[in-house]
Amino acid sequence: MYLSQIKKKYCLLKNWIFIILFFFIGICEAQISPGKLSMARSHLEGVGNCTQCHNLGEKISEQKCLDCHKILKARISSNKGYHSSIAVKNKECISCHSEHHGLKFEAVRIDKNTFDHKLTGYELLGGHKGIDCRKCHSPDHIADLNIRKLPTTYLGLDPKCITCHEVYHQKNMSQNCATCHDFGSWKSANKFNHQKTGFPLLGAHQKLDCKNCHKTETVASKQLAIYKGLDYKNCGSCHQDPHRNSYGQNCKVCHSEDNFKQIKKGDGFNHSLVGYNLEGKHNTINCNQCHDNRHQPSRKFYEFKNLEKISCQECHKDPHDGRFGLDCKQCHHQESFTVKKLDKDFNHDVTGFPLENKHQNLECRLCHKSGKMTDPILHDLCKNCHVDYHKGEFGNKATDPDCKKCHSTKGFSESSYLISDHNLGKFPLKGAHEATPCFACHLKENNQWKFKNIGQKCVDCHLDIHDGFLDKSFYPNQACENCHLEESWSKVQFDHQKTEFKLEGKHLVINCRSCHFGKDTEPIKNQIFKNLTKECSACHKEPHGGQFGEQADCRNCHHNESWDSKKFSHEKTKFPLEGKHLAVSCGQCHETILKDDVSFVVYKNGKLACIDCHR
Repeated sequence: MYLSQIKKKYCLLKNWIFIILFFFIGICEAQISPGKLSMARSHLEGVGNCTQCHNLGEKISEQKCLDCHKILKARISSNKGYHSSIAVKNKECISCHSEHHGLKFEAVRIDKNTFDHKLTGYELLGGHKGIDCRKCHSPDHIADLNIRKLPTTYLGLDPKCITCHEVYHQKNMSQNCATCHDFGSWKSANKFNHQKTGFPLLGAHQKLDCKNCHKTETVASKQLAIYKGLDYKNCGSCHQDPHRNSYGQNCKVCHSEDNFKQIKKGDGFNHSLVGYNLEGKHNTINCNQCHDNRHQPSRKFYEFKNLEKISCQECHKDPHDGRFGLDCKQCHHQESFTVKKLDKDFNHDVTGFPLENKHQNLECRLCHKSGKMTDPILHDLCKNCHVDYHKGEFGNKATDPDCKKCHSTKGFSESSYLISDHNLGKFPLKGAHEATPCFACHLKENNQWKFKNIGQKCVDCHLDIHDGFLDKSFYPNQACENCHLEESWSKVQFDHQKTEFKLEGKHLVINCRSCHFGKDTEPIKNQIFKNLTKECSACHKEPHGGQFGEQADCRNCHHNESWDSKKFSHEKTKFPLEGKHLAVSCGQCHETILKDDVSFVVYKNGKLACIDCHR
């Protein structure tokens, strides 16, 4: 409450002081004003106008400055121009624009040598850097009439080039001059990219001066280069057609933009229209190689117009001096003069060496190596051209048979050497050898075929699996044929009767391996031929659960033909069968039991008395 009263008294005192000063100023005006205002604000002279800029008892009001300078206020509010830059923003107006320094004082003072125009939002580049400010900041360039009225201002300029510069292209081009020009010079259009137009510059067009295509015309009493509305659909728009429209208007079919004199390689021009189809290499050579004015034609490319038939000799020299006629196509084609493949019409039979099979696809130079196709070459024997793969294995040089004895022109991999031919040699083919492919015996080491001194004994090719297991007396010198036949290894002709174990019955037909080879995963390593027992139990499992003892002789009941018990006689037992017992089935007395997971019939059951079975 106390502070409130003090504030009221202070405000009342302040108002009285202002009233006294107001009346006193009228008397002492000359002594109160700090000095004359500048010419631009001289209309505000007088004590009654102080509050136009000042608030009583306070500093200069920024708001009152902007209320008067409305155009500048709008730009600052839009964050545009110099007064919104970091160099000026948040500064007090009076820090740059002071007053009361006399009528001739300039409140707007700019050092043109140090002023950074970039702060205005429009950086001065190129030719703009050195010009006087007033050349641009002139009332003539200000479109806004309110700003134009201001006696001195840097406001109101549009940054577009046409604000200051004359529209050179008379509105035929974009108004944005910076699309093509930079600030260095109007004469150059360094920023213009012709590749983005409807006519990208290629080849020689890139080196041309713009004036070559864009001619100057007088428009509205001024010389003007024409950039729009040019016809560029075909070359004839700018270039004269030396062919007088004989080949149409699409010059690009034959020519490129690099050079009119250089003819394009390819199939663009339809050469068949002139009566001569281009094939092979003719499609790739330069037109001028044939069209070279050799016959002094009346017009370009008309060298062959008056010839009824165009022969190879018109352009090419005959290296055979006419010995094969003038039809080069019999041997050559248009891909190359080097004969890679004879024409189907060429008859090689007339040379004395008909071409067959593989020879038909050979490149001629593989045989005709001298450089001239007509030079004689040896061709009687295959070895005239081919190296003897067998290196003389088949006789001496005087008696060597020719390759064609076994091979044909279909290929060296195939052979006409028959089994009948092989049987005339030292090793006639029999049995399974007749079906064995040649490479199984003759192509072993280093992938090289070999036909001589490869051996004739079985062990020269086959592994002797019995070595170390079977007594050599049964096959002296590893003569496998003593037991085995050539039809098949599994067929054995060994006479077992020569051993201590004569084969009878079923033993005659079973495989040897069943008795002489082990039953494990490597039976070959577990062969048994020596010291084999003759007891049945050595090979056969005892099925009676051991009730007859280890020394029981199976042959007392069984025979070699079958395991049935036809040899067994009940009369030889302690219980001979008589009467009704003769008709009773064995199973009624001898039951089958399971012991130690083994099922067997109990024959020795100890039942000999009647009471043992009958109750």
